Amino acid sequence: SGGTANGDLSVSNSYNPFGPGSSYLFGGQNGYIALNPSTDWSLGTGDFTVEWFQYNNSLSGWQRIFAIGQYPTTTFGVSIENGTFYLWENGSYRFSAGSAVLISNWYHFAISRIAGTTTIYKNGVSIGSYSDSNNLSDASTNLTIGSETSPSGTFFNGAISNFRWTKGLGIYTGNFTVPTSILTDTATANPYGGSNTEAIPSGYVKYLIIPS
Repeated sequence: SGGTANGDLSVSNSYNPFGPGSSYLFGGQNGYIALNPSTDWSLGTGDFTVEWFQYNNSLSGWQRIFAIGQYPTTTFGVSIENGTFYLWENGSYRFSAGSAVLISNWYHFAISRIAGTTTIYKNGVSIGSYSDSNNLSDASTNLTIGSETSPSGTFFNGAISNFRWTKGLGIYTGNFTVPTSILTDTATANPYGGSNTEAIPSGYVKYLIIPS
């Protein structure tokens, strides 16, 4: 956990990707989590992995999963716009996938950059990749989950669980087995079976939200 909770944000036992448990429920009106500026969010040109589970109750508007900054100068972020997945870097979208999300379904998404190539995974399967030398450096702006840095009608409507921000390590090197239990700060390689999941040593995970 951590960060400052705002607006119509709550913990709900009705929403969880693993069965009984809890997730953060965003009401779509004014709820978000704000994390103070930090070098932890400044990814530079290095390897990283950002991942989460999401469940949309609505697909209307320009909902943000997370953002550093805000349109049109977003340093790094993901929006879900009428079901299309957009990945933003340094003021423009670098990747999109139409009809990536439906309402009332859990999805696991992961963005993994390794040696200058960023790959986006949906439920453990690559939905695209691109050459990525962008310098994602911003240690002076909030990391906001569920909206933009300065909320302006981009509020997420649904549940987000197990949002994990890993700096300096590309965890997923290819298609992988989707996690089936709560994520952790450290992990062995391929903790859920399968392949292509790197071990996570101590110190790489900079943020992990797990409602309790």
